[in-house]
Amino acid sequence: MLRKLAFLCLLFLICISLASCSHPQPEQIRILQQPKKPATQTGQKVIVLMVDSILSDSIDKLVTMNKAPALSFLIKNGMYRRDLISSFPTMSVTIESSLLTGAYADQHKIPGLLWFHPEEKRIVNYGDGFRVAWKPGLADWAYDSIYNLNRSHLSSKIRTLHEDLHKKGFTTASINTMVYRGDFKHTLVLPKLVSNTLNLPAQMQVMGPEMLGFGSLRKLTNQRIAEGPFQSFGVNDSYTTNHLINVIKQRSLPDLTIAYFPDMDGKLHKHGPTYLAALQKFDKRLQSILDAFGDWNKAIENHTFMIIGDSGVTSSGTDRQQSLIRLEKMLGQYQPYRLGKTVLPSDDIAFAINGRMSYVYSLSSRASIPALVDGLKHDDRIDFLAWKEADWIHVRQGNSNRQMAYRPGKNEIDRFGQRWDIRGDFSVLDLRRNPQDNRLDSSSFPDGLQRLFSAFASHKGSFLVISAKNGAEFTADGSPNHLGGGNHGSLHRTDTLIPLIIAGKGALPPPDRIVDLKPYIIALLTRDKQPLK
Repeated sequence: MLRKLAFLCLLFLICISLASCSHPQPEQIRILQQPKKPATQTGQKVIVLMVDSILSDSIDKLVTMNKAPALSFLIKNGMYRRDLISSFPTMSVTIESSLLTGAYADQHKIPGLLWFHPEEKRIVNYGDGFRVAWKPGLADWAYDSIYNLNRSHLSSKIRTLHEDLHKKGFTTASINTMVYRGDFKHTLVLPKLVSNTLNLPAQMQVMGPEMLGFGSLRKLTNQRIAEGPFQSFGVNDSYTTNHLINVIKQRSLPDLTIAYFPDMDGKLHKHGPTYLAALQKFDKRLQSILDAFGDWNKAIENHTFMIIGDSGVTSSGTDRQQSLIRLEKMLGQYQPYRLGKTVLPSDDIAFAINGRMSYVYSLSSRASIPALVDGLKHDDRIDFLAWKEADWIHVRQGNSNRQMAYRPGKNEIDRFGQRWDIRGDFSVLDLRRNPQDNRLDSSSFPDGLQRLFSAFASHKGSFLVISAKNGAEFTADGSPNHLGGGNHGSLHRTDTLIPLIIAGKGALPPPDRIVDLKPYIIALLTRDKQPLK
């Protein structure tokens, strides 16, 4: 029985991780029972539903088939952007950080789902599948994802949307988002067996928005909701939906609510991007949310709804030998650091696999950056390899001699008004000039210069950034893969472009990038400035 309980506790932590991560708190329940005083500013409340891996193509198909009534209603009565540009790497924790801070990783400092911490000499892992359960460092992983992510890893030099809106007098809420930092203290409560087994505090004090729902660790309602191990301990679409409906029906909805729906991601990893059943299920949940207002038209008259994805999904190949880029085998002459352990003097390299993107770290002079490039450059499944020398970022096309280098400068200007110095072959990142204004853009790698630059400025170290071609993904140190399904993480457009649906009276034209959503949402609430375009 004890072994079963221990297994369930490990499963509890793993499920939080897999879904991209609360006991009821009496003070929070009291807040819900007594509706808050409205903010002094006028304007509609904004409800952001972030749906992991929701795809524009799938929305279009279901709408055409008349099988998505709620999404169809919002699209018909609002604005629909099919190609919002996400962050990089295209992994949930980095993307949530960009949404909340209005910046890429060079400013918010969350480099990916996995990254090598240069001061602590270890891989930080916010939740890379079940492999963490079988490796040392499980307590570190739990502490990083539950506590350090918001407390210390997310840069204190940049303010979040919750913090900025609170300063302006608005109320905000977060339901099941992994990144949630705000100005209010909350207590996360861990099961005793988990805290005792992993030597973690039974309670953790965190800073979040005024209202915080975080799986079984912190609930926004005393309503009984299925939240056991087979329901991912509350980190699921049902929990998010029921908590949001409870807040709506109790008339406790704050000025901004960000609610995260994780379930679709796992389904598309398994079945691939053409799988529609998960989206149909989400649409039914969206119907129930709209129903909670009594009338769908009334819902969008008094509120602005935003449905947003986080990353695209690219089909994975079915042939193991062709589809999996085995980095340890390709760089077999070097001693790799192992996840969860302390770096040894004999360790040469470390891998931080982020699906179809990976950081490859040089830990010793034996594995120099030029040597690592030589070991990987001939693989035609690698889209590009990039590394930094001084202030120049060098990019080499996989299995090709084509190269380019760039840095922030003044000689070239891109679609978003960002200035660069560039030398070499522009085709490496598919850079082309717009004949109307002479600005650079890339169809294959949208906002690629800035997003790739952000990865190199997100943390210190000597490392490569490598991105896989469509159909391929990286593997090392037991990382999870999705043969015959789907994956993301890369800089390519299929992993990058996501849907954004906005419906509500007074909604403004949608922005181009996820990093523009923070000022956009502030503009929706304050109406004192226009959003970035």
